[in-house]
Amino acid sequence: MTKRKALAFTLIAALLLPNTPVLLNEAAASSYKAKATVTATKLEELSIKDLNQKAKATVNHVKEVIPDLKNYHITSILKENVVTTSGPIERLEVILSSTPEGTTPEFGVVHVNASTGELISVDIQNGLPSSKEVLGDEKAIKKGKEHLKLLFGKQAEKYKFSQIHSSTVQDNKTQILVTYTSPDHYINVTMDCVGKLKAVKKDIYPKAELDGNNK
Repeated sequence: MTKRKALAFTLIAALLLPNTPVLLNEAAASSYKAKATVTATKLEELSIKDLNQKAKATVNHVKEVIPDLKNYHITSILKENVVTTSGPIERLEVILSSTPEGTTPEFGVVHVNASTGELISVDIQNGLPSSKEVLGDEKAIKKGKEHLKLLFGKQAEKYKFSQIHSSTVQDNKTQILVTYTSPDHYINVTMDCVGKLKAVKKDIYPKAELDGNNK
């Protein structure tokens, strides 16, 4: 296995760890009776040249509007089959790192619909700042909507505020999760204590009952 591929698999594994801050935050914040379940079947490894114009434009747009990702290099692109609430799709998993051949823990993962170029999620794992001050609810809600506007443009107008939560992770550092709803799904925006974007995730996957709710 090449060093590049080894890094890609290491980053994927890191995202799936149960105690990553974003996952902890979403689990603690959820007030829904069900949780999204995602089963991805790998189809093939790609390069940026293999993407259609819509998917390529989305990846480039995400890198452009999120300052932390501007200087990250694409480490790996996987095409996967996943099932969403509207049916099966081919999804791109684009892994970016601060250095193309490095082993630093700073990286991002972008999920995009391979056919339509629809942005599904962005996850940035590059640590949290140490600060005793935490963005107030009103400012956090506004800041979350600003992140949505940067990523989705006019489409962000359909998302309405639903709920807000904060959680303490990584040596008493704080993350804030704001949930917005649209007519057909909701979207989670995770930020650090000062409003810097850490993750955006659309809820477009089928639900499974949480433990204790099954009959």
